[in-house]
Amino acid sequence: MTTWTRVTDPDEAAALLPAWFATRMMSTRGSYGFLLATGDVVRVSRVTAVHIASDGPILIDVLLDYPGVPGGVDAAWQPKHFLGAPVPGANLATLNLAQVIMAVEFTVAEIAELAHDGNIAAAAADPIALPDPDDATQAGYIRPDHGVDARAVAPAGS
Repeated sequence: MTTWTRVTDPDEAAALLPAWFATRMMSTRGSYGFLLATGDVVRVSRVTAVHIASDGPILIDVLLDYPGVPGGVDAAWQPKHFLGAPVPGANLATLNLAQVIMAVEFTVAEIAELAHDGNIAAAAADPIALPDPDDATQAGYIRPDHGVDARAVAPAGS
């Protein structure tokens, strides 16, 4: 039986995923994208958790950003299909890392650095409300383990 480990600490996730990916996307709200094997780009404002299965698969919980081409994107990227929240307020999703070809940041580096320094108010400083991970009944939130607490699941016969 597969068991899942939920990781929400950016430093712990950095040991499992590329460091910039985990540290930046889990600790700073911004404008990021995941290029999928289909060629579509999923727009994300933050990674909220990483789920690692005992048999290998990795799932990523994200807050979806607005759909459509981000402002200032290079012409080579503009023909891509940019996916985001399907309807207002439906901004929670889980991605299968096996379908992700590349992670990219759309935030201009200068703006992100200024926001980090506290010189301007930016989206990176916006507080966000995350759903209670133990309440899978909240609209739009589906746990990758379908509501079973991975910490309480033990392989059969143990």
